[in-house]
Amino acid sequence: KELNLTGSKLGCGEGGCGACTVLISQCLDRHSGYIDHRTVNACLVPICSVDGCHIITVEGLGSVAKSNLHPTQSRLAELFASQCGFCTPGIVMSLYGIVTSSDHLHSSLTLQDIEDAFDGNLCRCTGYRPILDAAKTFAKDINNFLPSKDSLISKPTSTTLDKCLSYVKKADKDLKHIDFPKELRQHIPQSIYIK
Repeated sequence: KELNLTGSKLGCGEGGCGACTVLISQCLDRHSGYIDHRTVNACLVPICSVDGCHIITVEGLGSVAKSNLHPTQSRLAELFASQCGFCTPGIVMSLYGIVTSSDHLHSSLTLQDIEDAFDGNLCRCTGYRPILDAAKTFAKDINNFLPSKDSLISKPTSTTLDKCLSYVKKADKDLKHIDFPKELRQHIPQSIYIK
C-alpha cells in the first residue's frame, strides 16, 4: 500500500484464488542469459525466496491513466473480460506470464496452453468465457476459434431494443405480484448465545 501497488489482492491467503498473482523473473544461467519467467501466488512466496529476482505486478505492465496498456490488458478490456475487477489483476498477470514465457522460449502458444495458464485463477462474475475468449486470441491455433471482432460486438437495432424492453417490462410486472411468505418478510436475524 505504501508504494501504491494495490493491484495484487489478498483474496484467500492460501494460493487458491490467484488474485495475488505476480510474475517473477530470475536469471538461471548467466552464461546463456536464460531468464526464467513464472507466475506465482504472492501469498505463498516468502519474501526471502525472491532475493535477486525481478518481480512484476500488474502496475508494471501498463496504465489507463498513461494510455499505455499492455496488449494483454487491452485484449481483456476489448472483449469485456472483467466485471467486478477483483480477480482481473491476477488474470492479467497469468496471461502476461504465459505470453512472456512463450516469447522467451520462442514457442507458440496453443489454446490448451492458454486454458492451463488459468488453472489457478478464480472468477465468480464472468463464468470465464470472456476471459478465455480474450486470452485465446494470443494462441497460434486461434483461426477456427473466434468469429470476427465485428460480429462479437454488434450494435443493437431498434427491433432488438424493443424486444428487450417489452421483456423487461413484462418481467417487472410479473415480479410485482410475488408475495413472499410472512416469515421471510419479517425475519430479524438474532445472535445465538452459547453458555
